[in-house]
Amino acid sequence: MASQVVRLLVTASVPIECDFWPEDDGWKGLCNSQSVTVSGSSFEDAKKNMAIELQEHIERILCEHANGSVRRIA
Repeated sequence: MASQVVRLLVTASVPIECDFWPEDDGWKGLCNSQSVTVSGSSFEDAKKNMAIELQEHIERILCEHANGSVRRIA
């Protein structure tokens, strides 16, 4: 019996420490280790925005790394 490969996307959650604080117009967030800043109308909104921005930031880093590896080989 031949084996079959199943390829799918797996999202891995990685905890990253971030700081949040209230301001007059809502909440701000900062992730020093990744140089990411966000804002939101509430704490929950700022936290959600931080998760989205960090996900996109990490995906960009991984894509750049993968593209760099391809360029070096070719």
